[in-house]
Amino acid sequence: MSWAARMVLRAYPPSFRARYGSELAALTEELPDSARTTADLVRGALGAWIRPRFAGPQARRLRLQASVSTTWLAWCAGFLIVPAVNKALLDPPGSGTSALVRGLLHAGSALLFIGWLLALMGAAHIVVRALGPGLRSRPKFFLGPLVPVMVSGILLVLGLLALLAISHTAPSNPAGPWALIGWSCVLIGFLMCLGVGPGVSLRRLEVPAPTLRLPARLATGLALALAAMCACCLIAVAVAGDAALDSSSFPVVIVLVIASLASVVALVSSARGIRAARHT
Repeated sequence: MSWAARMVLRAYPPSFRARYGSELAALTEELPDSARTTADLVRGALGAWIRPRFAGPQARRLRLQASVSTTWLAWCAGFLIVPAVNKALLDPPGSGTSALVRGLLHAGSALLFIGWLLALMGAAHIVVRALGPGLRSRPKFFLGPLVPVMVSGILLVLGLLALLAISHTAPSNPAGPWALIGWSCVLIGFLMCLGVGPGVSLRRLEVPAPTLRLPARLATGLALALAAMCACCLIAVAVAGDAALDSSSFPVVIVLVIASLASVVALVSSARGIRAARHT
């Protein structure tokens, strides 16, 4: 088996790997190491993520778990759309930054606050009902996936403090582009760890379906908040109609595309989760 095929096999959803991972790996070993085999595995991985199928007595629990994890991952991928567009359109404000644009951006900021509130409520529910009892038995097993989140978060804060210190002590000689690029890479790494780590911990906890019912409903609100944020920001950009986005040093267009795709993923996944929650 080629290294590319091994990497693709690891990219399959955890629930899929737990059920079919060994069989798929054995089948891949029998196939020739070709680009076609790797392409077939990539298509299978995408299909497993886009339309996951759960069977057996744990199907509803796995469906709720996948919906909560996927919506959280989508939120981490897309919530930066609000600060990015605010930075591009309001710092400094362009000629097309009207009262309507400001109102849309204020609405997006309010939705950002509501979304984080919903996320924290769901996380608190899981911590109280599932994580607390689990920590008494195997703390390292459940908290291990959160270590990269804490490490990258500390590096992110230290880097931000260093950038602020440089700009404060030498206003005429701010941090160079490589320092900003390095901090941006740390930010991306932190968001990736923040999106993936809690989902891995949730899978290891094996939270019962009744406990996941409330987080699944909150995930629906989180998905709606993300979609509304994207709508507000996209409309604000369309109404502004100036060169603020083109001249911005921050890749705002990339953030817009990623957030829009993430909102679609969150809406689809949360809709499937809420259907499972009704029958739990």
